[in-house]
Amino acid sequence: MSNKPLKGHAEALSVFAKETSDRARENPDDFFLQLAARNQEDAAREIAHQVMLEEAEEAGELVDLRLLGPRANGSISLDWFIRAMDPLSKAWKLAAHRLRYGNDAARGAGADVVSALNLKLAGIGHGSTRIFVTGNAMPDLTGESLLQATLAQVFRLLNARQDEFYDAVDAVGGRSAHQLGEFMKELDQGGFAAQFTWQSPRGRQFWEGRPDEIVRIRALLDTIREPERYLETITGRVAGITDTGRLELRTDDGKVMIRFPLKLTEQVQRLTITSLTTIQVETARYWDSVQKKDIYKRQLVEVQ
Repeated sequence: MSNKPLKGHAEALSVFAKETSDRARENPDDFFLQLAARNQEDAAREIAHQVMLEEAEEAGELVDLRLLGPRANGSISLDWFIRAMDPLSKAWKLAAHRLRYGNDAARGAGADVVSALNLKLAGIGHGSTRIFVTGNAMPDLTGESLLQATLAQVFRLLNARQDEFYDAVDAVGGRSAHQLGEFMKELDQGGFAAQFTWQSPRGRQFWEGRPDEIVRIRALLDTIREPERYLETITGRVAGITDTGRLELRTDDGKVMIRFPLKLTEQVQRLTITSLTTIQVETARYWDSVQKKDIYKRQLVEVQ
């Protein structure tokens, strides 16, 4: 949906407010003119902010977080807000590092990842229970947007069922998943339900964080244990390459799915379908305590 009408309205209000402000400066003793100038400037800023949010949403750069429940009654504790948003921010940054480099950050995400995401608190609305966060959706040197790749995997994890949970965790990394669990803990202890909305290039992404859903996600995240990791060399014919960071090889033992980090996109793009290739991967072996079986996930290290 185009925001041209709202943008035009914002520009008209800005011009009108400037004209009134100029007249107010020329007539400093006119109380009602001063009042009108302030009111028009406030209205122009409010509409300009709405335009900014709509443009960010259209660009896939806006995440809308709504807090729900009896305690979302017009205000929230500042201490709670800081405690909750810190692990959420860390979860996104750590996931972005994992997606770019293919490994968990030793500490926090690096300055390059933080700069690429450019996460900002863009506004608070509806009685402080609606939080707008924006980032930078511009593609990097790989041609992919790190912000959008990160948000796509975070929403995938939030909505993951048991059979796809470990794949979703492996995509963002264990450290990011842990921080997401800390955010869920703060929601639970704060007495809030939540809704996440993001207009992605593939369509609107949504997470309905009802209390039972928060409990479900926390229970799944609590089952995560650090997997056994080891290097493997795999030879096979390329069966498929997806824009979601997946390489599929057909080997003597069957098809093998390998996730590749954004930094290796160029290496993967040199491959052609049906070509024979040898790659080195890092294999993670997770223990699924619910289904009582090992689950293997592979991450590309190098095309040899």
